[in-house]
Amino acid sequence: GASFYMSQKLCHGKFDPVHIANSTLAGGVAVGSSARLAMTPGGALLLGVVAGVVSVYGYVYSTPMLEKKLGVFDTCGVGNLHGWPSVLGGLASILFVALDSDAEFLKYSGFWQCLRQFVAVVCTIAFAVGSGSFTGTVMKKADDDTPDQYDDGVWWEGEYFEQDEEK
Repeated sequence: GASFYMSQKLCHGKFDPVHIANSTLAGGVAVGSSARLAMTPGGALLLGVVAGVVSVYGYVYSTPMLEKKLGVFDTCGVGNLHGWPSVLGGLASILFVALDSDAEFLKYSGFWQCLRQFVAVVCTIAFAVGSGSFTGTVMKKADDDTPDQYDDGVWWEGEYFEQDEEK
């Protein structure tokens, strides 16, 4: 419900189907990092709702900012479905560890486990930014001599392409 509300509020009174489809999945992404912890059904629901709203905000604000300021184009919305919700889930896992620091499966106690959770979130972000930047650089250099990526006739064969070429 919160994702529907935010989508409609941020999109001039109309729903954006991309927001709705991805925000429903974003909750699962956020909850995944804490699933083994004692988050309670209410905690899982709250985290899922917040992740859905974060996903919608990402599409409305983060995506355009990344395109304009950094030239980063997230054409599939990976950052808004997996990126921001997973950061939220990772940070929430610190809270859930603090609330359930005596869980028998935790390798470290209290503060040290929370610190490790935080370091894992930071390392994940650093690795994602670094590997994404590297891949983007490689793809930009490889794109110099490639044919028009939006002309299907370059890559596919079919009668309808031949008809287009004859015109």
